[in-house]
Amino acid sequence: MGGGTVRQVARKRPPRRAAVVPRFEVTEAKLFRPPIRPGIVRRNELVERLRASTASVAAITAPAGYGKTTLLAEWADRDRRPFAWVSVDEADGDPVVFLGHVAVALDRIEKIEPGVFEAIASPTGIAPQRVLSRLGSALSARTRPFVLVLDDLDRVPEPLVMDAVMTLAGYVPQGSVLALSGRAVANTGLARLRADGRLIEVGIDDLALGPPQAHRLLRGAGVKATKAEAAELADATEGWPVGLYLAALSLQEQRRSTMPPIRFTGDDRFVVDYVRSEVLGRLSRDRQRFLTRTSILDRLNGSVCDAVMERSGSARTLESIERQNLLLVPLDRQREWYRYHNLFRDVLRAELARREPETIPDLHRRAADRFEEAGLLEEAFVHAHASGDEERAAELLQRMALAYYRNGRSATLRRWLDLLGEDVVARNGGLALMAAWIAALNGDPVAADRWASAADHVPLTGPSFLGSASLRSVAAMVHATMSRGGAEAMYQAAQLAVREERATSPFRASALAYFGLATLIRGDDEAADALFAEASEIGERTGGMNAASLAFAERSLIATSRGDRATADGYAQLARAVVLEAHLDEHITTGPVYAASARAALRAGDHDRARAELSAAQRLRPILTWGFPTISVQTRLELARVHVGLSDVPGARTLLAEVDEILTHRPDLGTLTTQAVELRTHVGSVRTGRSPGPTTLTAAELRLLTYLPTHLSFREIGARLFVSPNTVKTQAISIYRKLGVSARSDAVQAARDLRLLES
Repeated sequence: MGGGTVRQVARKRPPRRAAVVPRFEVTEAKLFRPPIRPGIVRRNELVERLRASTASVAAITAPAGYGKTTLLAEWADRDRRPFAWVSVDEADGDPVVFLGHVAVALDRIEKIEPGVFEAIASPTGIAPQRVLSRLGSALSARTRPFVLVLDDLDRVPEPLVMDAVMTLAGYVPQGSVLALSGRAVANTGLARLRADGRLIEVGIDDLALGPPQAHRLLRGAGVKATKAEAAELADATEGWPVGLYLAALSLQEQRRSTMPPIRFTGDDRFVVDYVRSEVLGRLSRDRQRFLTRTSILDRLNGSVCDAVMERSGSARTLESIERQNLLLVPLDRQREWYRYHNLFRDVLRAELARREPETIPDLHRRAADRFEEAGLLEEAFVHAHASGDEERAAELLQRMALAYYRNGRSATLRRWLDLLGEDVVARNGGLALMAAWIAALNGDPVAADRWASAADHVPLTGPSFLGSASLRSVAAMVHATMSRGGAEAMYQAAQLAVREERATSPFRASALAYFGLATLIRGDDEAADALFAEASEIGERTGGMNAASLAFAERSLIATSRGDRATADGYAQLARAVVLEAHLDEHITTGPVYAASARAALRAGDHDRARAELSAAQRLRPILTWGFPTISVQTRLELARVHVGLSDVPGARTLLAEVDEILTHRPDLGTLTTQAVELRTHVGSVRTGRSPGPTTLTAAELRLLTYLPTHLSFREIGARLFVSPNTVKTQAISIYRKLGVSARSDAVQAARDLRLLES
């Protein structure tokens, strides 16, 4: 394609904003506010406390069965402010899921700034601090007071979730509330809120029921009891609402002359004993079997229960159970999907394990069959794993991998790989290659190397479930990505991948891009350019937008090396447009795009735009590692040239030092190795009196910089980054010096001014 043609295409194709929609499946049940059951004891005093409070954060913490969710639902019914509701679960360990559902919930009560969804829409994962900054800005700019409920927050153990929650708490505007609920809420950040008077807390003592409330609960459940009997029962249960409720269910069936002898303390042993004797013991054997066997399901409807029970009519059974108030919670207004109350579900599962342990694997297998048949592969995977069928779970995970990766769900894929365990992953070629690829593209070269080595020791036979032509082709692409074995080995691997991945393959564009890179570092620019041309065309047509943007950028850099300025500028503009459309700002393959754009800006004499592209590239550097060495080295070399053009020699030297580090792990990168030597010699000969500034921040310092706006202490940041507090302190001091400040808050503001952090 000639220079004039490229220029015309770039002019005709202005940057478009893609439709702003979540790139993940919205689980409506997570956004559904549970209805208030008839006959509950109204918590008027607590609701009024919450309504009248001026605190920006409410923390409601107590063990299971204390009515936390019910209190929140009652508060929502009696408050004029709109409530955005998110029921947190294990899937929220992925920031795409957690922050995405928070954004959707808020958007439904008042439209949210589209930039929030654009940040969440980044493929291969999101930069949480970037999303939090945009989401926080959207929170603080809302025109109507609101309440954002995060229920069951304790179900996600990942520190990232609580870090995000505490960051959002700092953006809650006056008159609005962030309501947190769980069996326990991590104290991280709460102490500061408490000291500032911005926290209202509701705990066990507040939620426990006294004798009058116990009497009202019994009457609401249809149990005739005297005030004295209610007081005795309240004492026996220590005011534990679910204990009183279970006792009421028992007394509905048979009046007892004495109060239950068991004393409830919240200990699971007592709950199991009581439910077994006083609740399940009074039901038919068929109903008991239905409850215990379907308890393996986190969410249930008629068809799934039919499959698990190998019978029909489960929808009617669920309706009957709900009418009996057997702790079944509807998840939608149509009452199609339900879940058991968490405590009741745990008890039922314990009872199933006691009565019929041998049936559990088969029950999970039936559930996996039904969910897979319905196309719900995530649930099918969970149940296949629970059934003990490692081979099936591995297959399901690989079938989901490409779609989840493209939708930014890398964190979910990593969590599931961890669930299967290292031994299972190492024995399965497809899983090991998947783990290596995810690690390489997310900036974890040590893990990538480990998993690639594991795959080398597994026979790559049988079909590929990853969507590729074969496992051999996947292995070739992983080796090409990581340049294991040097430039010639990379070339041979990429060539094999191109040969295997035909025109209709979703991996064709990536294979061509890798082959283009391998050909480029052999010194054959003309052949590389032809490969990148095909990669860009196929990538745009098949949705491989990261391959397309990379290919356009590489064509720009090739044209630059030839001195064809017009062609180089046109391809740089095309590459930038694809990044904008596909939300690839934080994608590892965008490094060369920023480099090509920076060089184009420098040629045009637009130094401000060149510096803006350098800042954007700096945010990528922590993931540009020897896990993907060709792109990581090439990006730094091109950026270093821009720094030299801007008379910023210290910035160029910082980048070249990182190039040297990568080359210690991957010394044979063909022409890139030669270019590094030549550029190092040139930069070394340039004298400069310029002091180290922001452009000399190292990749490690840039990684730390993203944590400085948070509430986390240096010790807590060190735990997140797996380094010592002293290392964090040393890096922070270096950041302050390079930014010309002396305090953490000033460093954050300076970084925002330089566009190293989101404003």
